[in-house]
Amino acid sequence: RKDATLLSIVAGKSISNFVSGSGIEKVARSMPNTPAQIGKGVTVWSCTDNITVEEREKIKKVLNAFGKSIFVDDESFIDMSTSISGSGPAYIFLLMEAMIDAGVHMGFSRDTATTLVHQTLLGSTLYAIETGEHPAILRNSVTSPAGTTASAIYELENGRFRTVIKDAIWACYRRSLEMGGHNSNIGPGRVATAQHLQQQQPFTTPLPTTASAAATAKSTPNADGHHPVEAPCGEMNDGNGK
Repeated sequence: RKDATLLSIVAGKSISNFVSGSGIEKVARSMPNTPAQIGKGVTVWSCTDNITVEEREKIKKVLNAFGKSIFVDDESFIDMSTSISGSGPAYIFLLMEAMIDAGVHMGFSRDTATTLVHQTLLGSTLYAIETGEHPAILRNSVTSPAGTTASAIYELENGRFRTVIKDAIWACYRRSLEMGGHNSNIGPGRVATAQHLQQQQPFTTPLPTTASAAATAKSTPNADGHHPVEAPCGEMNDGNGK
């Protein structure tokens, strides 16, 4: 049908892929997350310009049934949202799992440890939403000088907790771009510019075959579009190079 509208939830595939592949001219691309299964998800979406305001409202109504929807004019934000909200629940579940296992290791039953962690994460999230305060302010309100929380935060910072989280989000974003066949050489310490991202150029650089070429592999995508895992440059720097 010429008047059909295609609504995609496929990660990494751009609107142009669906227009050229399906012949459907009206396409909306979205990225929901798993909490949508209980109506508590968040979905970022965009669409072709030929979709009318009325049709956009219908799409929004469908996506709001999953929880909250956020429309973006620039489709590139969908790949970005994949790394934060789309895959984000997995990061939270991993944190949840680690906290529960620590509680069991200390001596709590798994049921009790699970309840403590679930309620702590839920309550903290609702508290942040309700107060509207910056997370740093909320964290500081829990952290007494030389106290128990300060000791825990010290270990997290010493273990590069922030940087690991940011690295993971950037890695997810790059992979989303790769899945769409686009240049993923972006982010801290990378050479691509915003213009490269906007052009969404497919990467064609082959694997390095010589020692000199291998030296550039750090900033050049290989034949599969993958990059070595590395820490971002210039972040978490105290000004003394540490």
